[in-house]
Amino acid sequence: MASFFPSVPYEIRGEGDERASNEPELVMRKCLEDALADKPWIVVQNLLVQDPDAVGTRELDFVVIDPDRGLIIIEVKGGDYRYSPEHAWHRVVRGEIRVGDREPPQQAISAMYALVRALASYGSHDERHPPYLHGWFLALVDAHVDFGTVPISARNHILGAAQCRNPVKLRRELDDMFEALAAKYPEVPQGERSPMRRIVDRHILPTMKSALFVRDEIMNARVVEHDVMRPVRGIVDATHRLDRVQIEGFAGTGKTYAALYRARREIADGRRTLVTCFNEPLATVLGRACRARPVDNTTPLRAIRADRAVVANLHALAESVTNSLGRTPPSSLAASERYDAMIATLASAARAGELGSFDSIVIDEGQDFSPAMLDALDALAGPSARIAFFHDPNQAIYHRSDPAAIERRFGPPLVLRENLRNSVSITAFLRALDPSRLEGIEAPPSVREGQPVVVAEFAPDDAEGQRAAIGRILRHLVNSEAVRPEDVAILSPFRRDRGCLAGVETLCGIPVVTLADSLAGDQFGAYCFRWETLHRFKGLEAPAVILHDVRGAAENVSYEAILTACSRAQHALYVLRSTDYAGPARLPVQGTLP
Repeated sequence: MASFFPSVPYEIRGEGDERASNEPELVMRKCLEDALADKPWIVVQNLLVQDPDAVGTRELDFVVIDPDRGLIIIEVKGGDYRYSPEHAWHRVVRGEIRVGDREPPQQAISAMYALVRALASYGSHDERHPPYLHGWFLALVDAHVDFGTVPISARNHILGAAQCRNPVKLRRELDDMFEALAAKYPEVPQGERSPMRRIVDRHILPTMKSALFVRDEIMNARVVEHDVMRPVRGIVDATHRLDRVQIEGFAGTGKTYAALYRARREIADGRRTLVTCFNEPLATVLGRACRARPVDNTTPLRAIRADRAVVANLHALAESVTNSLGRTPPSSLAASERYDAMIATLASAARAGELGSFDSIVIDEGQDFSPAMLDALDALAGPSARIAFFHDPNQAIYHRSDPAAIERRFGPPLVLRENLRNSVSITAFLRALDPSRLEGIEAPPSVREGQPVVVAEFAPDDAEGQRAAIGRILRHLVNSEAVRPEDVAILSPFRRDRGCLAGVETLCGIPVVTLADSLAGDQFGAYCFRWETLHRFKGLEAPAVILHDVRGAAENVSYEAILTACSRAQHALYVLRSTDYAGPARLPVQGTLP
C-alpha cells in the first residue's frame, strides 16, 4: 500500500458542525487509499510549501509521488463546484452562483509550480528543467462532470466523482497521467536513475510539513476534548469512592483535568472540598473552573472557614492563616524558612480546628509537595475525608517525593500513559529528552501529528538574535497561521530581567504581559502575549510555546524543568538555547525557524 503522510488524516470540525469542513479532502484521502492499495508510492496530504517567488505559505491538498517517475498534484474541490460555458468555473451555494477570482485548474497548476520552485531552491535542480515528471489534477469528488463542456486545456486533468470513487479508474487515471508525462518529457530519468526518492527523503518529508494551520489544530482539539478525555473520566469515576487515591501520569496525560473532574464531583455531592496545588497561577485557573472565591494572603480566616469549596495555592492558604492569626514569620528569615514556618502554622491551626475540617481534598501537581505540606493537608482532613493525589515525578522541580512514602499515604498509583495534550511530534520530542525516563509515554491514535518541533542555537551573549527569532516566530504564528496572541506562551527558565526580553514591553506591536496580569484581566484584555517563568507556568498549557534563554547547567535548566516547559505546548513548540547549554535534557538543533 502507498505510504501516507500524515498517517492519520486530520478532520476539521467547528463547534456544533455536523460535517467536517475538510470533508472533500477526507473523501479523496479514502479514494486514494483504496486506489493505491498495491502501489509502493508516497502520498502527502496538506503539504505546506513556502514558494520562494511569493509571500506566505501555500497548502497543497495532495502530492502523489511515484519514486521512480515523479509527482502529481491534486487540488480537491467539493460538490458545489461546477463548470458551464455560461459561467465558466463557479460554485453553487444555496442556489446562488458564485464565481471566484481564480479558477480551480489555475490553482492546481500554480500549486504544482510552487512546489517545483521550492524544490529547486534547495539546489536539487533547475526549476525550468526539473529532473522528474510533474503533473496535476483537479478532483471534484462529489460532482458529475460533463467532460464535453470542460475546456480542452483542462479536460484530461479533471477527476469527477465517477473517477475518484472507483479505485480501478482512479489508479488508471494516475498511471495514464504519468505515462503521458513520460512521453512528453522523454529526457527525464526514470526508474533507478530518477532522483525522486532522494528528493522525497531529503527535502519533501524532512523540511516541509504536512499539517493543518496551528489555529485549525487549536479549534479542532477544543471541540474533541470531551471525547478524548473519556478514559481519564473513567479512571476518576472508578476511584470516586476510595478514601485515598494516587494518580500518577506523564506530562499531558490529563492529570489536571482529572483533578478538576474529581473536585467538581465532590462539590456536587455536597462535600466541603479543598483543591490545592503548588503554584499560584494554576490555583487561579482551578479556582475559576470550580467557581470558588480566590484565596490570597489577605483572605480572612473566617471567610475560608465559611466556604464549602476552597481552591488555593497551599502557600497562599498558609500565609492567609498565619496573617489572620497574627503569627506572620519575621521578614529576616530566608524565603524557604518563611514558607516552612507558615506551613507549620497551617498544620497547627488545622489540628486546632481553626479552618474547619474538609470532607474531600484534591491535590494537583503533587510532585512538588514536601512531607510537611502533606502533613498539613492530613491535618485539614476530617475523620472520614477523602484525599486524591495527582502527580508526575518527572516534573518535580522543587521537591523529590519518596515513592514509597507517597504509596504509604495514598495507596499504589494508577498510572496515566496516554499523552492527550501534546501533538504526536511534541510527544516524540519529550520522549527524546530522556528516553529511559519517558519510555512509557504514549500518543494515542486520535492525537494529531502536529507541527515539527524547532530547536535553534545562539551564542550565549546573542540576546538580539534571540529577540529577532522570537519576533519571527510570533509574526509567523499570528500572521501566517492565524493564531491568537493570547494562545502563545513565551517561557524562560530565568526571570525576565535576566533574559533576552529584559525591558521589552511589546513584540510585533502587541503587549507582552506576565501571566498574572493576563489572568487578572487588566487593561490589556485578552490581546497580548503571555510571558512567564517555566516554574510559574507549571500545570498550565498553551497552544504554542516559545522557550527562550535555555543556557548553562543550573537547576533552572534541569531535566525536570525543561520537560515541564516543553510539555506545556499543545501544537507548536520552539526552543531557543545557547551554545553553552549543558543541562541533562537532550536538545539537539532541529527544524527551521519560520
